[in-house]
Amino acid sequence: MEDKIEVLGISMDCLTVKETMLRTMQFMENDSVDTIEIMTMDSLMNNQEDEIWREQVQEFKLTLPGEPEILKAADVHDRIKLKETENRVFLKMFMKYLQKNQKRIYLLADTEEEIIQAENAIRRYNRGVRLSGHACLHPDDNREEEVVNDINGTETDCVLSVLSSPYQESFISRYRTLLNTKLWFGCGPMLSRSYDDQMIFQQIRHFFRKTMFRRQVEKQQKEK
Repeated sequence: MEDKIEVLGISMDCLTVKETMLRTMQFMENDSVDTIEIMTMDSLMNNQEDEIWREQVQEFKLTLPGEPEILKAADVHDRIKLKETENRVFLKMFMKYLQKNQKRIYLLADTEEEIIQAENAIRRYNRGVRLSGHACLHPDDNREEEVVNDINGTETDCVLSVLSSPYQESFISRYRTLLNTKLWFGCGPMLSRSYDDQMIFQQIRHFFRKTMFRRQVEKQQKEK
């Protein structure tokens, strides 16, 4: 099976969790900063007309579909890949890897509330994960260089970003060469979503997201 898919004009890596983890562990041994992005339906729908964002996404070493609906839109029906994506298995394995190997992570988010949510999500995945620091970032704050310097001073192995798109992609595209870390992992809302999905409101919202996403994909396919 092809290990690449394309949905709404974005090329993504269609891998098993085992294959993804092998590549990720290799990234953690490299000297330069490697980049991983987990793509959501919202990111694809909201930014598909943004050419700069699309170019920045394609610069990532790994771009992973974060929801099974994205795989289905690309006619991927492999039950293992669908189940692994639905259950966020890669995130769970990656957190376990960080804990087992005593890797240090630095959190980036839009707000203090999201920092707290991300920290709680990390503890639910694995309480042994080591946090080296965190920071809130907003495009209008003019704090980017200050945050980069803070990251570089903490001996961080992985920057874990839950920043919103397209700012998340813009930030790492501009500062990748200045970061003294092994890996940038852009997971957006996927980090904490596993623990929010049981809420009725979230289930209703997810139903409408799936419907809108299918319509966008069908529209693009007809236009082709």
